Amino acid sequence: MKIQNVLVVGKNEAIVELLIKLVNKYPELFALGTCKLEDISSICQISPVDILLISSGLSLNQENEVKQLVKQFHPNLKTVEHFGGGSGLLKTELNQVLDRELGGI
Repeated sequence: MKIQNVLVVGKNEAIVELLIKLVNKYPELFALGTCKLEDISSICQISPVDILLISSGLSLNQENEVKQLVKQFHPNLKTVEHFGGGSGLLKTELNQVLDRELGGI
C-alpha cells in the first residue's frame, strides 16, 4: 500500500499542527503543513503531495491560489476542505478522496 502524502495549509498554527497530528495517526498517510503561503512552493519541490488539506483562515482567493500552486507541482492532487467538525468528519472527508476506508484511529 502506497503512503499518501498530505499537505495541510491554514492560517491558524495550532489547528494546522492538530490536523497534522490527526492525519499522521493513520498508517497509510503522512502529513506535513504550513501556515506560511510563501513556503508552499518549497514544500512541493521537495515532497510529493497527494492530498491538499485546506484548513481555516484563508480567504477564497488564497484557497484558489494554494490549489493552483500545488497542482502545478502535483497535477493529480486531491483536495479536502476541512473547516472543523472533529476527527470523525476529517476521517470521512479523507475516505471520500481516497475512495477507501482508512484504518488506525
